[in-house]
Amino acid sequence: MKLREWTVEDAAWYAETTRDPEVQRYTTDPPTITTEQVAAAIEALPGNPGTTSFCIEDNGERCGNVAVDFEDGIGHVSYLVAAHARGRGLATKALTEFVTWILANHAVTELRLWTHRDNTGSRKVAERAGFVRDPARDEDREIKGTIWPTVAYHLVP
Repeated sequence: MKLREWTVEDAAWYAETTRDPEVQRYTTDPPTITTEQVAAAIEALPGNPGTTSFCIEDNGERCGNVAVDFEDGIGHVSYLVAAHARGRGLATKALTEFVTWILANHAVTELRLWTHRDNTGSRKVAERAGFVRDPARDEDREIKGTIWPTVAYHLVP
């Protein structure tokens, strides 16, 4: 498993992956996201110091995404693993490596993430990667026109 920078050649793969019904259950990306929208987001990454995102790759195969948005010394982390790549421990390995990279390259006081309450796989990944439940930040969020009950996690370096 390795993390690598996204290229515009990855845009079609990402757009197609997020349309998968299994991925749509828990991603905030809309099912209508286009290759052009993804390509534009990838092209904007180098000029945006507030956001970093890497492609998760395993044996040369694209498998997912890890990302962080920085705001006031806090990193807001997210991740996605394609349905075909689940069950191999990739999300935990990628998130753990990504956290190490963030802490080595950015001055943050805390890393935070949230997930849908029912997304037990994502919750286990967060915990295995060292994140701790933060119930004070649990909330209902409007995502894609519906209300998601979300649970929060944090990691303090």
